[in-house]
Amino acid sequence: MVAFLLAAIMMTSPSEVPPEVWICRNQVEVWCAVDGCAAKAEDETTPMDIWVSRDDGRFTICAYSGCWEGEGEMAAVRGRLLWAADDVEFYSSRGGFSANVSLLIIEKDGVGFVRVGGLATPLLCLRAEPGQRD
Repeated sequence: MVAFLLAAIMMTSPSEVPPEVWICRNQVEVWCAVDGCAAKAEDETTPMDIWVSRDDGRFTICAYSGCWEGEGEMAAVRGRLLWAADDVEFYSSRGGFSANVSLLIIEKDGVGFVRVGGLATPLLCLRAEPGQRD
């Protein structure tokens, strides 16, 4: 379902859609720790689905078997959108844990970056209709 909607969004011009809501996906998976960063092999990459609202700072970042959901402080600076939140709960059938969230989107080209729970991954982001999530 998400892939279909992303394909439909990609066929619209970013200037035709209000900029309040963004949907992002990763094409690679990168993990970082104090001692360095490493990308997963293409066949080991877990797709991430990310939805963020510019209006109220709410976001959902889904990976693996669950999602981080919350509301962060949002800033718009020189064509860059940044969301930041601490101790965001990961909701999963296997139990949860919390992580700090940093999410960046460059409005002009829709390239972004997410840092959450060990992931430090580049993203491709598209503007979406307000209220559209999946």
